[in-house]
Order: sequence, then C-alpha cells, then structure tokens
Amino acid sequence: MKSRASQAVRALLACTILMGFAGFSSSGMAAEAGGDYTLSRQYGTVFFSVMFQQTLHMTGRFDDYAGTLHLDVDNLANSTLTASVQMGSLNMADSDVVETLVNSSSWFNASLFPEATFVSTETVVTGDNEVDFKGNLNFMGKTQPWTLHVQFFGGTDGELGGSSVGILGTGSFNRVDFGLGEYRNMAADTIDIEVNVKFNRK
Repeated sequence: MKSRASQAVRALLACTILMGFAGFSSSGMAAEAGGDYTLSRQYGTVFFSVMFQQTLHMTGRFDDYAGTLHLDVDNLANSTLTASVQMGSLNMADSDVVETLVNSSSWFNASLFPEATFVSTETVVTGDNEVDFKGNLNFMGKTQPWTLHVQFFGGTDGELGGSSVGILGTGSFNRVDFGLGEYRNMAADTIDIEVNVKFNRK
C-alpha cells in the first residue's frame, strides 16, 4: 500500500511540475510582446494624395517599400520606426501620368532620386496605442523634419505586440519644401500620406 501511495504521490508531483512548466511556457509566450519587427508587404498599401486642379484628390499607390519597427509595449515612447519607398514603384490608373510623375525632372525624377526614406528620432505617445513618430524625411535629395502619426493594431490575445502588429500611419508635407515647386496652379502644395501595413516579428 505504501509503495502504491508513494507512486501516486510521485505521479501527482510529476503532473504538477509538468503543468507548471506548461503554464510557464504559455504565459511566457503571452508575455513576449513587442520587440523588433520587419515590414511585410502582404496586404499592405502606401498611398499619396494631392488636390489636383481643384477638382479631385489625385491618388497614387507605391508597391515597393520596406521598414523596421522596434515596439516597446511597456513604454511606447521607446519605440522607433524606419521606412523606405522606391519611387519607381508608383502605380496609378493612368500609366501616362505614372510615367510623367516618376521620370520627369519636374516631379519625382526617380532615376536621380530613386528612394524616399524616413527615420524616427523621437516618439511621442498621443493616445491608447497611438504615437507620433517624429524624425527626418529624405525625399528628392532633401531632408526635412517630418511626423508620421501611427495607430497600432493587432497582437496576441487582444494585447499589443505578439508575432505581428499592424499600423495605420498618416502624415503630410509641403512639396515645395522638397524642391517640387512647379505647376502649383495644377497641384496643391500639400501632399497627404497614408500607410496601412503589417510588421512581423523578427
């Protein structure tokens, strides 16, 4: 009887230990939120929009872009963002307009300035899961301070972080600040940017 009781105790103890390890592993995974992420183009979109001839907002989509995100879920102010867009990847309904915007020296001049980049230098928390990434935008060979307002989505069990995180980023800039000062009678000075993308944890 004693032997059977000892075996039962040992079995119970082993089960308890195993359950403890399982619980630790599970809670450890749940606690593993945030970290370093790489942008995925799956499902993503990067748009620009500008008022054209006081008639409509002319919109274009860039299809080649990249980025990295460091997400500190405990203190979003410690998060950082870098991003780049290949200007030659512009996509619009009218291919002739794309050709003009991408290659004209009056517009993107992509052969000389193939890439636009943004690197954050400061992060300001503006709300629940929302920040302003303040940093430097390099476009058309010029660098200017710029702010991208970002709202974070996704996560594990409803908590921000996990294996992937999505963002909605919005911002605007004055094209004249980057040397695009022609045809102001046709296109407004303000360019609006909208970024809808997903980041996967490295």
